[in-house]
Amino acid sequence: MQEHSDSQSRDAVAMRTTPVPDLGFKVSASDLDLEKDDSLTSKEKLKEDVSDVDAELTELTPMEALKWNVDGDQSPFPEVQACVSTEDDESLEVNTFRMWALMTIFVILFSGVNMFFSLRYPSLSLTYVVAQLLVFPVGKAWERLPTWRVGFRSFSFRINPGKFNVKQHAITVICVNLTASTAYAMGGLVAMTSEQFWNRDFGAGFGVLFILTTQFIGLSRIFVAGLARRWIVYPGALIWPSTLSSTVLFRVLHEPQEYGSANGWTMTRYKFFFAVTAGSFVWFWFPDYIFQALSSGLGLIPISFDWTVITYAGAPLTTPFYVTANCFAAVAIFYLGIAPTLYYTGVWYSDYLPLLSSSTFDNTGASYNISKVVNADFTFNEAKYKTYSPMYILSAYSLSYALNFAAITGIIFHTYLYNGSDISAKFRNSREGGEDIHKRLMNKYKDVPDWWYGIIALITLGLDTQLPVWGFVIVAWGLGIVMIIPEGILEGTTNQRVFLNIITELIAGYAWPGKPFANIMIKMYGYNSIKHGLDFAQDLKLGQSRKVSPRVLFAAQIYASILSCLTQVGVFRWMLGNIENLCSTKNTDRFTCNGTRVVYNASLIWGTIGPQRMFQSGQTYSQIMYFFLIGPCLVVIFYLLYKRYPNSWVRYVNLPIFFNSAGNIPPANTTQYSLWFIVGFVFNYYIRKRAFAWWKRYNYLLSAGLDTDVAFATIIIFFALSYQGIKLVWWGNTVNSTTFDGKSVPWKKMAKGAFFGPGPGEF
Repeated sequence: MQEHSDSQSRDAVAMRTTPVPDLGFKVSASDLDLEKDDSLTSKEKLKEDVSDVDAELTELTPMEALKWNVDGDQSPFPEVQACVSTEDDESLEVNTFRMWALMTIFVILFSGVNMFFSLRYPSLSLTYVVAQLLVFPVGKAWERLPTWRVGFRSFSFRINPGKFNVKQHAITVICVNLTASTAYAMGGLVAMTSEQFWNRDFGAGFGVLFILTTQFIGLSRIFVAGLARRWIVYPGALIWPSTLSSTVLFRVLHEPQEYGSANGWTMTRYKFFFAVTAGSFVWFWFPDYIFQALSSGLGLIPISFDWTVITYAGAPLTTPFYVTANCFAAVAIFYLGIAPTLYYTGVWYSDYLPLLSSSTFDNTGASYNISKVVNADFTFNEAKYKTYSPMYILSAYSLSYALNFAAITGIIFHTYLYNGSDISAKFRNSREGGEDIHKRLMNKYKDVPDWWYGIIALITLGLDTQLPVWGFVIVAWGLGIVMIIPEGILEGTTNQRVFLNIITELIAGYAWPGKPFANIMIKMYGYNSIKHGLDFAQDLKLGQSRKVSPRVLFAAQIYASILSCLTQVGVFRWMLGNIENLCSTKNTDRFTCNGTRVVYNASLIWGTIGPQRMFQSGQTYSQIMYFFLIGPCLVVIFYLLYKRYPNSWVRYVNLPIFFNSAGNIPPANTTQYSLWFIVGFVFNYYIRKRAFAWWKRYNYLLSAGLDTDVAFATIIIFFALSYQGIKLVWWGNTVNSTTFDGKSVPWKKMAKGAFFGPGPGEF
């Protein structure tokens, strides 16, 4: 057993005879509110408080993890021990022609293909795990090419630089992961440009700048938010759980295999991964194509045999169980308890609407016809509005808004109360709290100078965003500054992220009433300021796990971001000129742009009609605005309870997670959240406690294997069957669409010519 060299750490926590390093808190007496005249010394009191904490079998909360001793030769966190190697070979070549070539090819391929199919229904998305597996054999095959040197002197390079190593593999996949998914702002660009929506084509140049600035605003946030890397990337406690399955897959592909026993299992990780992938690949054809009723179940019991359904609400194998428990508690309280009560008692006239839908409705229960309340130029017409109907949403949908409001304000208070001292200490000294083995190994590489990030920030500020200066700086830019550290700490420790799309639409709706374009722009810049910044930080953590040179990775990420923007805009411009009826519901090849239609409708709802006609005092849903206050108030109450009872169950309550957890309802449903909770309980609680060695070796690899089979099976099914229009029609594939839920039948039905709520001229 490895002991800490720090004698204070040995005194703080009793040594355990376990096969992993001893762990210790680095907490001062003041942190535990100890008095000098206590009958117990500070160290004895601290030992009493934490001696029962076992980081192997008991998950640490973020508050505890940030105070945990990280000075040993292993990470003290078993999740990291299971997935991240503590060895680093500095001799491995990284900045090679092969790495840049592979990255260029796969970024263009993945971003282009994903852009093309994002406008089609059903859509297809090539995920990073597909890139991770495809790049590997291509890189290995490259080893057989001639080792010719091309170029002149310092500008020369070898076509084949030798062995394809894990660092070249990692940078390529990191850049694909950052850029392959269709840029969030593409939905806004398509909505503005397509003749089926706003039909305002500003040209290819505007498109490139729009996408580029929305992407770079996230990258620049790393600089502007006080050089946030020291808070959201470097600390060992910020393990970024979503990166661990990818990290362990790199080890399986590049490192020698372990042959020891793990709770009786002797299968190597390599064999386990491919056995899981092969078996689940075969099985996935049943719930996805042959017998689709297996995907959603046949009743109230939360049963599904489809991995995409189980993971729709979250990743159960890579998310700490206490996080899953917080999420399910919110779902049980608000969606299994409050939402049905609101629905069947007719609050907000919800009993005349479907139980679960993300659509908007008028006062007859029909879909809201936005054309009845706008002029020819799509500006809002209040006279038409008063003769038509207010806009109604489901009670479940309104609850998701309310919880999002509570999460946004709650996370700011939560971060200040629980993590304020750690943030302040790292502001003064970036190494405060210690550096784990992985950060210490990275110290030998030159870090990215702060002014590099500053240049990205200045470029983003200098480009024309078509917004008022104050709107861009205060709303889009300022929101990211306030939220990047709280959001980064939250996701880096819990695998959860509070999304800002609703709050940005709300702010823009009040700031620029009746201006849907401004609403789109603020939503894209404000939302992306956090989304892309967190994606960038996540990839920096993955690069640290693989011991990749920060400067090479930074340059690769910037290059890949620019390349993907050019590719995606180029593909869209080609589609605009070569696909007839693009985005029309009559498109024969099903390029109907369903995702863009959601962006377009949101711009009409929040930008044209405006939130003041839904949430302002006296309007139908005005009560949910109180959740802006409810969030911080509950955070303070539970913080005081935590300080009073630090070792009770209260330590596991995380209210930003609790409030934010059900943000996918709708379109997600309680069955998907129940499945997420059940699978998380089985693997990250029960198996972790009963078969820790098995969990440590196989859990994250199981997640990677199941994700891999879904990715490849989806691609094959899409191109071989769905794209060709080949359907298997039988009871097992049609039964779900014949139910009341499938048909979105409301509990009460309006009589013909009748309406609910205020009548014309009364609202």
